[in-house]
Amino acid sequence: MIGRLGLGLGLFLGSLALGWWWHRNGWLPEERASRLVRWMTVGASPVVLCLSFWQMNLRSLEPWLLPLLGMVIAFSTLLPAAIYARRARLSRPERGSFLTCAFFSNIGYLGAFTAFALFGEAGYALCMLYLVFFTPCFYTWGFWVGARYGRGGTTSALGAAYDDRLRLYPFVGMLAGAALNLAGLPRPLALEWLNHALIPVTTAFYLMAIGSQITFSSPRPWLRSCVVMSGIKFIYTPLVAWALVELLDLHGLPRTVVLLEASTPVAVSPLVLPLLFGLDRRLSNALWLFTTLLAIPWLLFLVTVVHRL
Repeated sequence: MIGRLGLGLGLFLGSLALGWWWHRNGWLPEERASRLVRWMTVGASPVVLCLSFWQMNLRSLEPWLLPLLGMVIAFSTLLPAAIYARRARLSRPERGSFLTCAFFSNIGYLGAFTAFALFGEAGYALCMLYLVFFTPCFYTWGFWVGARYGRGGTTSALGAAYDDRLRLYPFVGMLAGAALNLAGLPRPLALEWLNHALIPVTTAFYLMAIGSQITFSSPRPWLRSCVVMSGIKFIYTPLVAWALVELLDLHGLPRTVVLLEASTPVAVSPLVLPLLFGLDRRLSNALWLFTTLLAIPWLLFLVTVVHRL
C-alpha cells in the first residue's frame, strides 16, 4: 500500500515539477498550457468519469452522502480561517487568499489519484462523487470571495480555461456513466483497461499545465499563516470528517475516502483566483507549497491508520 501511495505522490509532484521546468525552458508557455487544460476537459475527462461512474454501486445510499459531506467539511474550514484572518489583521487580498485556500483542498488531483493508486477505480469514482460540490463552489463562492477581497486582476490564458462552458463537460461524463450504470448495462472488460491508463495520463497532463504557472518562493515570510493552514488541513478537517462519518455510521470504502479527502492540502485551483481578481498570489503559493510538502509524510502516516478510525 505504501508503494502505491508513493506512486501517486510521485506522479502528482513529478508532473507539477515537469510542467514548471518545461515552462522555464519555453516549451510550455501559458497559452499552450491553457489549450492542454481545454483538451483534457473536453476530451479525456468526460470519458474517464463516464467509465468510472458506469462501474460504481449507485444503488447504495452511502455513495450519495459523499458530496454532501464534502461540502459540509469544506464550509467548516471557514470558521477557523476567518478567526485567524481577523486576529492576524491580514489585508483584504491576503484574507481572500487565506479563505479560499482553506476552503478548497486538493481532493481532485492529489486525493482522487491517491485513492486510485490505493483502491483502484472504485476509490477514484467515490472521490469524483465526493468532489461534485467543488466546481460549483469554485465558480460561485470562490469567485465571490475573489471579487470581494481582490484588487482587480487580469484574466490570464490559463484562467480563461476555467470558463462556464468547459466545466459542463465532466458533469456530462458523470451523468452518462450513471445512466449506463442504472440501466444495468455491463461495462466491457476492455474499457476497464482503458480507464486504468486514462486516469494517470489525464491527471499528469492537467498537473503539468498547472505546474507551468506555479511560482516557487520561500514560504518563510508567511510561516505563521502556513502553520495555521496546516493545522486546518491536517488536524481540524480530519477531526470534522471523523465526527461526521461516526455520526452517519459510514463504513467501508466510502468512510475511507471521506477521511482521506478531508486530509488533503491546499488545492491548486485557488492559485488561479489571484490571477483573476488580484488576491495575494505570493501568500496563495506559499500556503499551497507548504501544505503540499507537509502532505507527503502526513499521507504516508494516514494510510497506515485510517482503516482503524
